[in-house]
Amino acid sequence: MPVAPWCHMRRAVLLLPLLLVSHTAAAGELAVDVGLAATTTAWPDDSGGGTTINATWWFRSWLGASFVGKEQYAPVDERFLSYFSLNAAARRSVGPVRIAGELGVVHQHEEPRAALMDQPIESLFGVADGTRHRAAGRAGVHVALPFAHHGHGDWYVALAVDGTAFAEADRGPRWMIGGGLAVGLRYDFAKAPR
Repeated sequence: MPVAPWCHMRRAVLLLPLLLVSHTAAAGELAVDVGLAATTTAWPDDSGGGTTINATWWFRSWLGASFVGKEQYAPVDERFLSYFSLNAAARRSVGPVRIAGELGVVHQHEEPRAALMDQPIESLFGVADGTRHRAAGRAGVHVALPFAHHGHGDWYVALAVDGTAFAEADRGPRWMIGGGLAVGLRYDFAKAPR
């Protein structure tokens, strides 16, 4: 009994995402690290810090795209900084050390501590009273040093420094500089296991 053409189309549509994901995975590399960072801003006595995550997908050995997220505390206005950045990344290896430069855009929520305490759910979604939404540009350097290898890559320690310049100064400091240490995992999907 012949199969109707729409059945072939339905199978193709259902299998297409799987084929795309498997093809993409075979061609790239994922690096994810988490750590702690310190930050300072243009405002006097506004130095703080918190946690960071950097997730980079390397399309080529030298070219990638990254997400950088930070959740930090700063003392002026007793505020929490939720930082979300999408970046283009370029990488070069010097011996075992991998050095990456990143350029990207940032969206940051600045929430006073009082708003977080009074409206925790709204704060989670960035809609609590008093939350300031800010746009910025970002440049950063990420240096990774492997300390252990596994079948598809390595574990590494990383040093990251970055600078952020905000589009406006009326809702917060004009700039922010940060630096921190992290531990991460690199997984090369094209590499055969050892």
